[in-house]
Amino acid sequence: MVMILYGDKALNVYRAIQPLFEAQVDVEEELKLVTVSLKAGQFRLPSYKAKQPFGLIPFLEDGDFTVFESRAIARYLAEKYEGQNTPLLGKTLKERATINQWAESEAQNFHPAIAPMVRELFLAPFEKRPVNEEVMETGMNKLDKVLDVYEVHLAKGTKYMAGDNFSMADLFHTVYMNWMKSRWPQLLEKRPHLSAWIHDITTRPAFLRCLQLDWENASPIE
Repeated sequence: MVMILYGDKALNVYRAIQPLFEAQVDVEEELKLVTVSLKAGQFRLPSYKAKQPFGLIPFLEDGDFTVFESRAIARYLAEKYEGQNTPLLGKTLKERATINQWAESEAQNFHPAIAPMVRELFLAPFEKRPVNEEVMETGMNKLDKVLDVYEVHLAKGTKYMAGDNFSMADLFHTVYMNWMKSRWPQLLEKRPHLSAWIHDITTRPAFLRCLQLDWENASPIE
C-alpha cells in the first residue's frame, strides 16, 4: 500500500523522509505527496487538523496507521525498512544508546538554538517587518556553544556523531546543518572537524535526492 506524506518544502519534511532514500526505496512507487501549503495557511484547515491536531507538517499515513512529528516519522521509516542499505538505528545495545544520545543532543541542544533563527528569517519578510536582532543574537550565542561541543567531539577521531557509521544521530542534524553552512559559512571556518562532518552528511546521495522531492506536482490537500 502506498504511503501518503502530507507536507511542503520545509526543513522538517526533508528530515522525516530521508530514511526512505537511505534505504533506496522507490519513492515514486511507495510514496504519494500531498501538499499542505504553509504560505496559504492550509495547516489550519479542519480536514488537516483532524489528522494532525497541532496543525503542523509533516504527517504520514501508512494504511490505517498514522504518525506525526518529523523525528518520529524518520524513526518509523528507518525501522520499517531496517536492513535495506544503511543501518540507521544501531545493531547493539550500546550502539543504539550512543545514537540516541546524539540524536537527543540534536533535539535538545542544536535544534532549539538554530530553529528560532531560521523561523525568524523566514517570518520577517513574510510579515513585512525587520528581522528581530535579539532573536538572532540569542540564537547565535546558543548555537556557537553547541557547535564548539560538536567540534571537540568530532576531533576525537569519530567520523560521524555516534561512531564510524552514518546513523540517525547524523540524519537528524543534516537538513539544518545544510541550511546553516549556506547561510553562515563563517561558523565552519574555525571548526575544521565540524566542517568535514557537515560536508560529508550534506553531500550524501540520499540527502541530495531527498531535496529533489517533486512538491510542485504533489496532490493538493482536500
